[in-house]
Amino acid sequence: MMAMTTGIVALATALALAAPPPPPSDPESFGGYYAFGENREREPVDGHEKVVTGSIIMPLGLLRTGFGVAMYVMASPQYCNRIYGSNATDQTCRGLQIYGLVGVGMGGLMAVTGAVFLAWGLTQRSRHQRWMRDHGMAIAPMMSREVRGLSFGFRF
Repeated sequence: MMAMTTGIVALATALALAAPPPPPSDPESFGGYYAFGENREREPVDGHEKVVTGSIIMPLGLLRTGFGVAMYVMASPQYCNRIYGSNATDQTCRGLQIYGLVGVGMGGLMAVTGAVFLAWGLTQRSRHQRWMRDHGMAIAPMMSREVRGLSFGFRF
């Protein structure tokens, strides 16, 4: 009796190890099967994160560019002594002008980066809206042994 049980366990283990793994199923489909007429292509990214990122970075970049221009103008020789006092040296004014130019450059890069992110996100959003418009509602025939009729599916 003991030898037969050991032999069955050994045979079951050998068969379990020799069997190929089951094919991966799509996590979106119940039971690994798609309904008749169901689209298998993935839903495109809606671009929300990129739109939010671009709408934050672009205005901040424009603001930094504006402050950099204001700093450069305020540090110009005709305004520097009036704004920073008579004890401000030419070296200080030139340093502040350089700081203003760095602000213009950094703000310009931020504004361009934000505009790129915003355009990228809006492009993804339009592609997603087009996909939703084309795949938002599905009507398909439903035929099996027990059931015959129409299947309605929609996304909102």
